[in-house]
Amino acid sequence: MAPSCIRKLDHLPTEKPNPLAILSMALKFAGRDPSVILVSEGLGKQKWHGRIVILTNEHTVSAGEMVCAFACENNLAKIVGTETAGRLIPGSGFKVGHGQMVIMPKAAYITWGGQRFEGRSIQPDVFVPWSLEAYAAGRDNQLERAMGVVSEV
Repeated sequence: MAPSCIRKLDHLPTEKPNPLAILSMALKFAGRDPSVILVSEGLGKQKWHGRIVILTNEHTVSAGEMVCAFACENNLAKIVGTETAGRLIPGSGFKVGHGQMVIMPKAAYITWGGQRFEGRSIQPDVFVPWSLEAYAAGRDNQLERAMGVVSEV
């Protein structure tokens, strides 16, 4: 369970005109600890539920990994492709000389289930390595397999 002192974003103020909604959100979160709990609005059953595939590879980082982690933890999509990079923590860096850089983390992504994926990748449900042969033939073998996974449902 998340601490109660962290601000919660559990809905968007759609009852207000857009400029007023943005202002109300800015006032609610401005000048405070940047930590925030994001909660899905749970809009109910949708026709696409159960028919979602997320393609991943070693270039899937940051917000892409957050989406994958959320989808995995809540059984919302099949992950197809190769493992993600395991680079979730936002930070800023500065050069320290000799071609080196120090990067300081600013935040951490922790799922509702307490999982952290920094430094370890998210594994796909269906492992499909990129194929040079398929690429040379003008095909995307990972996308083809993902489309097959969707049609199997």
